[in-house]
Amino acid sequence: MSEPARRAVMSAAAASGPLVGEWPHQLGQQPTLRVGDVLAALEHEFPSLTLSKLRFLDAQGLVSPGRTSAGYRQYSVAHVERLRYVLRQQRDAFAPLGHIRDALRDLDAGLAYQPLSLGVVGRDEAVSYSSIAASAAVDVEVVSRLVAEGLIESTQPGALAPAEVTRAVAYARYLAMGADIRELRMLVRSAQREREAASAAAAPLQRQDSPAQRDSARESRLEAAAAAFEAALYRSGTDGA
Repeated sequence: MSEPARRAVMSAAAASGPLVGEWPHQLGQQPTLRVGDVLAALEHEFPSLTLSKLRFLDAQGLVSPGRTSAGYRQYSVAHVERLRYVLRQQRDAFAPLGHIRDALRDLDAGLAYQPLSLGVVGRDEAVSYSSIAASAAVDVEVVSRLVAEGLIESTQPGALAPAEVTRAVAYARYLAMGADIRELRMLVRSAQREREAASAAAAPLQRQDSPAQRDSARESRLEAAAAAFEAALYRSGTDGA
């Protein structure tokens, strides 16, 4: 992101209210996980991850856990998701540390969006309405209304399952930008229709006993649909049309 663009987005973010803590803001920030818990949670995707690597990322200021009174590192659910992001950027995008640090700075400030993967650690940990509202910079009543309208599902009073968090934040932000529930419902129904169409288009591969190819075809169509939707939203020369 260019510096002028960053300043413009920062101004808009400041108008929406400050975010609390580091990204991902909508996940639990309480440090309750030991280093062994973190390594166990990430070993399937990152089998070469070691304590030394965790120490290095801490020293670089990318993922800095809390400390016990005895000085031992303790991580939160949010820290684990942050680690996943950093490690994927290094492994899949070959991103240098400086680039990752800048990206995290934007995520921390609410200037960028990154979907959550929500792995093993914290999968069953409910996320409070207030945490979601803080992440979306809206009143708690907005999140409560999304639940009341059936657009997201509450697993227990005043909290959502982590699987609902990304949608809840996105929906709340959409409403905060001036949309109403009716418009949000139309948008959600359109997305649902496209998901169903993508599944139907990939169904023949399932009958050919090619589930992996079916899943790949379905995801490819969904990615193409997302790109088409974004292109339609931001096509040039249509202001006032």
